[in-house]
Amino acid sequence: MLLDILIFTGILFSFLTAFLIWFRFTPTTFNTHLIASYLFLNALCTSFYLLIVYGIINYFPFLYKIPAPISFLIPPISYIYVRAVLYNQHRFKKVDFVHLIPFMFFTINYLPFYMMDMAEKSRLVLKVTQDFELTYIIQNGLLPEWVNIVARSSLAFLYIGLQWKLIYSFFKKHRKANSKQFNAVKKWVYDLSIMQTLYLFALLVVYMANAFLVVYSTPIDDFIRISAGFLVGATLLCISGYLLWNPKLLMGMPNLAIRDNEVSKPPREIPSGFDFEALHQYLEEHHLFLNADLKIHLLSETVGISARKISYVIGESEYNNFNDYINHLRIDYATSRIQNDYLTHYSVEALSEVSGFNSKNAFYRAFKKVHGLTPGQYQSKK
Repeated sequence: MLLDILIFTGILFSFLTAFLIWFRFTPTTFNTHLIASYLFLNALCTSFYLLIVYGIINYFPFLYKIPAPISFLIPPISYIYVRAVLYNQHRFKKVDFVHLIPFMFFTINYLPFYMMDMAEKSRLVLKVTQDFELTYIIQNGLLPEWVNIVARSSLAFLYIGLQWKLIYSFFKKHRKANSKQFNAVKKWVYDLSIMQTLYLFALLVVYMANAFLVVYSTPIDDFIRISAGFLVGATLLCISGYLLWNPKLLMGMPNLAIRDNEVSKPPREIPSGFDFEALHQYLEEHHLFLNADLKIHLLSETVGISARKISYVIGESEYNNFNDYINHLRIDYATSRIQNDYLTHYSVEALSEVSGFNSKNAFYRAFKKVHGLTPGQYQSKK
C-alpha cells in the first residue's frame, strides 16, 4: 500500500510539474517542452500500473496497451533534452526522426489489440486486472510480450549510456568554465542522469522479479522487489520535486552561458596613435568586455599599454571611468541580444552572464542606468 502511495505521489508531482511548465511558466522553449514531455509521458506510462492493479482500466479497456509504444519515446526525449540544454539547440535535428522508429514499430506490433472488438478487449483486460502477472504472458501483439519488455529495457540503457557520454564529452571540453549559472545547469544534468540511471536499474529489478515469478512460479525475495519498487517511485518523485524546488530551472531552462571570450585569448595588437577610438575598436572586435573578470590592469597587460594611459583616454571620452565604459559596452551587447529575442528563450540571469556581469543585480542596475527600464520592461516595449 505504501509503495502504491509513493508511486501515485511521484505520478502526481510529475503531471503537476509538466503542466506548470506548459501553462504557468513563460516563455516555454524547446528545452522546457522536452522536459515537460518527458515528465508527462513517464508519469502517464507509470500510472497504468496503478490503473491495472486497482482495476480502473476495466472502465477504459480501449486504453490498455496505449503506453506500450509510448514508453519508447521517453529515453530519446531525455537524451535530446540534455543535448539541447548543453548545446543551446532550439529545434529537432533532421536525423532525430530515427528515434521514432521503435515507437512506430511497436505501434504496428499492437495493431491486433487496437483493432480488437471492444467486448473481447474488455474480457482480456478483466483477466489482467485479476492477475497482474498476465501482463507479461498474454500476447497482445504480433510479437510475444517479452520482446517488448526486453527491447524497452535495452533501448533505455542504450540512451542513458549515450546521455552520459554526451555529458562527459561536453564538460570535459568546457572544464574551465566556472560561472554560477554554468555550475547550476551542470549540477542539474548530472543529477537528472543519476536519478534516471537509478530508476532504470530499479525498473530492471522489477522486470526480472516478475519474469522470475512467471517462469519459475516462485516469487523473488519480497525485500528486493519492494525496495526496487520504492526506488522507482522515489526517483519519479525526485525528478519532478527537484524542478519544483529549483524554479529557476523551470523558468526558461537557461543556457550554459559559454562566453565568446572563453574560446581564445585575443592577440596583442597595439595600434599606432593609441586613442579612445582605437581602444573602442579593439574591445568591440575581440569582445574583451564580456570577460566578467576584466579589470583595467588585465586590459593593460593584454594590449601592452599602461593602465594610466588607458584611464586617461577613457577620461577624455563621454564616459566617467573604466568601469562605466565597460558596463556601457556590456549593456549595448545585452540590448542587441534582447532585440534579437534572447529573452524569449532564456532568463535574465542567463543574459547577465553572457553579457559579462558577475551578478544579476549589477546587471539590473547598469541596464536601468542606461535605459531607465529593467530588461523585462525593455523587452516588452521593443
